[in-house]
Amino acid sequence: MKSARIQALLQTRPTSSGAWAIYAEPKNEPPLDLGLAIAKKFAKRAVDRNRLKRAARELTRNRAPVNFVELVIRLKQPVGRSTRGRLRNPEYQELKSQLQGLIS
Repeated sequence: MKSARIQALLQTRPTSSGAWAIYAEPKNEPPLDLGLAIAKKFAKRAVDRNRLKRAARELTRNRAPVNFVELVIRLKQPVGRSTRGRLRNPEYQELKSQLQGLIS
């Protein structure tokens, strides 16, 4: 998905829960388009940003919506507040379950 299209979708009203916001819009073409917006402001370490992106891709791949849509998944809250910016496994599992609830 192109950056301009992601910016346009980010201007629409999201479906949100906890730390995640999902911006979705239907389209007519078959493949699912996915954009991920996980800012360095909220996940300081590249390892953590990449881990969250992999989880989001996996969840959308396994639970792809029935309709053909364009999705932008955005992290809205900082991670690792109590662990000096590091994403630990319990927090990661919580973020993953929140996202799973939004996607399904």
